[in-house]
Amino acid sequence: MKRSLSALGLAVVLLAAACSQDKSSPAPVGPGGPENPVAPRSIAFTCDETELSENGSAVVTLRVVPADAQVAPTDFRLADATTGTAPDDFTFHPTGETDPAAGTCRMRIAYKGGERKFQRSFRAVYGDTALQSDPIIVHAPSYTPVVHIRTEAPVVDKENWIAGTLRIDGGNRFEDLPETALSVRGRGNSTWEWEKKPYALKFDKKQEVLGMPKHKRWCLIANYMDRTHLRNRIAYHLGAHSKLDYTTRNEFVEVYMNGRYEGCYLLTEQIRVDANRVNVGENTGFLLEFDTYFDEEVRFRTPASDIPVNVKFPDPEDLSEARLDALKEYLARTDEAVQARLSATGGEDPFAYLDRESMIDYWIIFELMSNHEMLHPKSVYFHKDGNGKLIAGPIWDFDFETLAEHRRTGWINFGSEDSSLGWMPWARRNWWNVLLRHDATLRADVRNRWEQWYPFLRSVPEFIRQQRASIAAAVSRDNRRWPVIQAGNENGDLALTFDQAAERIESVYRERLEWLDREISAW
Repeated sequence: MKRSLSALGLAVVLLAAACSQDKSSPAPVGPGGPENPVAPRSIAFTCDETELSENGSAVVTLRVVPADAQVAPTDFRLADATTGTAPDDFTFHPTGETDPAAGTCRMRIAYKGGERKFQRSFRAVYGDTALQSDPIIVHAPSYTPVVHIRTEAPVVDKENWIAGTLRIDGGNRFEDLPETALSVRGRGNSTWEWEKKPYALKFDKKQEVLGMPKHKRWCLIANYMDRTHLRNRIAYHLGAHSKLDYTTRNEFVEVYMNGRYEGCYLLTEQIRVDANRVNVGENTGFLLEFDTYFDEEVRFRTPASDIPVNVKFPDPEDLSEARLDALKEYLARTDEAVQARLSATGGEDPFAYLDRESMIDYWIIFELMSNHEMLHPKSVYFHKDGNGKLIAGPIWDFDFETLAEHRRTGWINFGSEDSSLGWMPWARRNWWNVLLRHDATLRADVRNRWEQWYPFLRSVPEFIRQQRASIAAAVSRDNRRWPVIQAGNENGDLALTFDQAAERIESVYRERLEWLDREISAW
């Protein structure tokens, strides 16, 4: 995989030091000097990688030695590392920033050409002397990877796979994927009804995509109702740094479908059973989704609280009646053990059936993101292997009413009573709600885990700012493609610009983090 760049612009990378002579000695830099000036003996670059810019330029720092050398920044020039000639598509000029005490000056290198992909090697040369640096490797600006899909017929539904091809321009951050055979169909529930369509992808054979492990099945998430495009990305960032077994890997892309620009998408791994995804045994494992859409071929409801259980794995033809009966019995006993806490009638320990660690991290992510879909339930996943416990995760689908202004504070998946959230069928009997309300030991464990995880959680606003910068240009093009978002405004930011919405989501995250820290710390 190619080197991953942190922002748009040129990456100027130091490959080696300019020379081995006394590099620690600073030298004053600039015109003028003592009556008997000493000539510089070497030039060194002081950075391993420059800060990148959106305008195709970067600033590099030069240091000369010895300490009493006198140089003028204007006497530095850029030369091709192989031919020694000056490039006609790059400029190299002083920024005006010098530090005589440190012996450094700042130079701006800028690309004037139009190529999107290149790698060039230069040297910094001092005047007409033979004094020069070791090679500087300059990479083209990075950009959001671009996915090109062509299909034999239009993709018009979620049932029929349409044959076609896909190729990916990796945006100078990832390896390109040459034209590859695959099939495409629609995906999603309510999201499929909106203008900007989400898609399911199925390659003819397993493929590595944008540095993610090989698999046949992938998703293109439209994030149509999310003005920021960041909600799913933030949630998956939390999941990737949690103790959950697996969180879907993902990368932002721009999509062309049959030559037409469709906008900015999040290309994600599909939740599937696989050694690199949900790693449960193919002959003993289960992947389950609690979801009121209740639309899988194999599905059932638990007797105690009527949980709609959808069996995502194994496939129906691979699931024996005895194996299904054993699963139903396990879920029934789990649900009964949890619901017994409501009436204080004793019963079995729920955590004889549920994995405690995953339940805690799963709940923290949902609560911090203010995602209430535990209470429907929708897109609530569990997995189980053999005789093992039921494990929460992976997380999925965080673009709907998460990190919204009206939910800066307040409990989402905890504290529900009979009279609250009555329209949500699993609100009061939600497993997390029941256990947290009636198990002081679990609350203490959540508090301890929160304290352990809190330093990372505090770093997330910086991640939000980085992601915001990285997709700004792509989102601008997406907004031109979809100037009016015809969907519900549950996130409350459709009237805002991208920058305003991104600023708000960071602000909401910060305030919610602080509120939860005060509340959970008191448990």
